[in-house]
Amino acid sequence: MLTRRHLRIKVMQQLYASTMSQPFDLRVSEKELRNSNEGFYQLYILLLNVFGEIQSCGQSLQDHIKKQYLSATPNELSPKFFSNRAVAQLTSNTFLKNNTKKFKINHWKKHDEYVRLIWDHVASSDCYAKYLKDNEVGFESDKKFLIDLFTEVIAPYERLHELIEEIKSSWVDDFPLVNTIVRNTLLHMQEDTVAENLILSQVYKDTDDEKFAFVLLKAVAANDEELSKKLIGRTPNWEQDRIAVLDMILLKLAIAEFLYFPTIPIKVTINEYLEIAKEYATPKSSLFINGVLDVISKDMESKQNPKK
Repeated sequence: MLTRRHLRIKVMQQLYASTMSQPFDLRVSEKELRNSNEGFYQLYILLLNVFGEIQSCGQSLQDHIKKQYLSATPNELSPKFFSNRAVAQLTSNTFLKNNTKKFKINHWKKHDEYVRLIWDHVASSDCYAKYLKDNEVGFESDKKFLIDLFTEVIAPYERLHELIEEIKSSWVDDFPLVNTIVRNTLLHMQEDTVAENLILSQVYKDTDDEKFAFVLLKAVAANDEELSKKLIGRTPNWEQDRIAVLDMILLKLAIAEFLYFPTIPIKVTINEYLEIAKEYATPKSSLFINGVLDVISKDMESKQNPKK
């Protein structure tokens, strides 16, 4: 599910997009934010379906090779993966099927050329060859193979990244966290149990997290003037109109948390936005943002702001 940091990033991205396409419309931004958050879950469902898709692709190719008497490598002809118990559990999971249908996750059907590319990449991998040679059989060995396959072969595959960006550009930022959640889902699979609660059922951890992103977005949008005033005199050697757009957005988001989210410790807020700056802004942004937020936070503490 989405973490608070990921929610902060999504709000940042929405504010940046809105800044680049004036005038700002809160309703539109909220809608786009909601779509982006739901897209995170859709990517999760898409990736869970990849195992069944490549299994079907490999099976079809194997059948074609046999019927046409074509030459093939031993890996292509081995039936072991096509009876993988962990894949069978995923493909038979009713909850996964229902959500695949609900969110219209038909991207593998639309882009079947990528399914073939992934299958070829899998079939030629050392991970797959090792699995076929392994004499150990059973659900646990099948599950371990899926975890290794996803971690070492599928998730790092450049063509998969290419497809994801083509379908929805915001998925590129969601990909690392979704990968972790997919792996955790595989780790928690148990033999002979098609557990409907195995599949992540919600985007947010709780209602507080769901509200957090939208309240934060609105706080910055509705109080832009007040947030800008907080920066006056706190950006040495920089006029506000010379501060990079993304740096300014990160500063305003952090100050909004200082002012309107009293339950979040100031140090937590600062650390979160410094990490986001390191990943998304310029190399010097984190130092600049840290300096500004340090001054503002100390000033607030010295005045014993009752809200924080």
